[in-house]
Amino acid sequence: MGDSMLRQDLRQYLLNFVVKHPKLTVDEGYIISEATDRLQRQKRSQEKEMIDIIRALRQLSYQQHLSQDGWQLLTKLQRKQWIWGVVNTFQLFGH
Repeated sequence: MGDSMLRQDLRQYLLNFVVKHPKLTVDEGYIISEATDRLQRQKRSQEKEMIDIIRALRQLSYQQHLSQDGWQLLTKLQRKQWIWGVVNTFQLFGH
């Protein structure tokens, strides 16, 4: 699977998430909007973008400014990041 396909997958996931979760805060919406813009115009890996989104959402959480919908996104992205880490480790060792 090519890098552009991975970027599109995360971008599309985020866009769909925004539509399905209208109770996101302005800050959460901004984080997602910036991420989808970067994924569309830059050749940045989906993994790096996901890490930045997770970091930004965690910061909102630390400040107690994370909505339930934002918490749900954070949880899903962290789970996806963990799964990718496991898959990449297996690929590294040839399994």
